[in-house]
Amino acid sequence: MTSSPPQFDRLLSQILAELGEFHVLLAPGGSDPEGDVRVVGPAGADFRLEVKEYKRITPATAESACLMLNRQGQASGSQPVLFASVVSDRTSEIATKYGVSWMDYAGNCRLVFPAYGIYVRRSGIENPFGKQLPRVLNVFSSKSSRVVRAMLQEPLRGWQLNELAAHPDVRVSPGLMSRIKRSLIEGGYAVMQEGHIRLKRPDELLGDWVNHYRNHKPREYSFYMRGELEQVEQQIALWCSKSTDRFALSRFSAAWRLAPEVRYNVASFMVPTRAILAEPFIDLVSNFGARKVDSGANLVLQISDDESYLSNRLGETLLTTSPLQTYLDLRVMDGRGEEAAMAIYEKYFKDPFTEATEQTAEHYEGN
Repeated sequence: MTSSPPQFDRLLSQILAELGEFHVLLAPGGSDPEGDVRVVGPAGADFRLEVKEYKRITPATAESACLMLNRQGQASGSQPVLFASVVSDRTSEIATKYGVSWMDYAGNCRLVFPAYGIYVRRSGIENPFGKQLPRVLNVFSSKSSRVVRAMLQEPLRGWQLNELAAHPDVRVSPGLMSRIKRSLIEGGYAVMQEGHIRLKRPDELLGDWVNHYRNHKPREYSFYMRGELEQVEQQIALWCSKSTDRFALSRFSAAWRLAPEVRYNVASFMVPTRAILAEPFIDLVSNFGARKVDSGANLVLQISDDESYLSNRLGETLLTTSPLQTYLDLRVMDGRGEEAAMAIYEKYFKDPFTEATEQTAEHYEGN
């Protein structure tokens, strides 16, 4: 059985005791910390806290909670503090963004009061209260990320859940769609407005997807082929077309065509798994002169196990992976990949992402 939640003043006193002789005082006659906590410490430190306690808070609710705390703190001249059973990494980031300190029931915290020389960051303390929270679906897993992909492709669009689930690049069950919706909303990535799910923070959603994608990117094989890059690309396109029509230029090969900012010296293709089965692979080596190498490659084949990676291809003669897929692949590369990715972002995502964020801003700022 989980013990009763700790009292805010006692927990804060224990934490501040590591810094000196601090006293945490509640308002006279009050047991609830919300709104009026006084901290008295050494060297004349004497200030008040604006505290709001939540039994459960998610990134979705943290946005409006921290905005409100920040405003209340400014109005009263107090230091805003969020006190909750569990504070996730994303909730912590939101609190930091709004200048709000936080503390959870286990004593993990980020307390920043610069005017009084106080900065405390504690993490890794086991929190039994966290076990009470329901498990949240990972929206970047194989099937769930199809929903993320479709929404980021059209960041200004509002979706009915059934149409999003039935989208040809998504195709998930209504039950899974419902769970994905809940995770997107609780993660602070989306909101429901008039029966439609809309992106709230597309930049953060894409950034978190990049972090997940680093460990789940497609397999790849490196080759060397004689000839100039354009010849290599033409030859590989011919080879691919013999076994599948689902292939595309990828990474720098795609970026140079989508937003020609960075030159490249390695051709890249995204191909489905069936393209590298025994017969096609033998054909690639025997008839097209590709030689598998560990270094000095001028050709990379990325192997996609998910057809959605090859959705929304662009181009005429040689198709490229979509700007979204190209961005993901470039961001997880070493070297100049990030530079090329930012050229894609500036051209295809910056303006619509900004507009999508502004469109939903009123939803949470008004709460």
